Amino acid sequence: MAQPDHVRIVLAHHLTRDGEQLMPGDEIEVPHHEARQLISAGYVANVDPTDTDAVAKALAPVERKPATAKPAANKAAGQASG
Repeated sequence: MAQPDHVRIVLAHHLTRDGEQLMPGDEIEVPHHEARQLISAGYVANVDPTDTDAVAKALAPVERKPATAKPAANKAAGQASG
């Protein structure tokens, strides 16, 4: 589950993180402070580190989707043929 202080970024370059090889174009979720470091280093796709608006947009927190109950499977539909 997403943490409130995390952001999603898309990588512009190869990156090894926690022993995993990540490729350009991969979307990852990282803590806010790590996202800021990656943006400053130029590792985030389509974000110019000198553009304050682009950086602010990239650092927007991960949106949490409201928890909703999944509808129950229609058991009768699975038993319809006989």
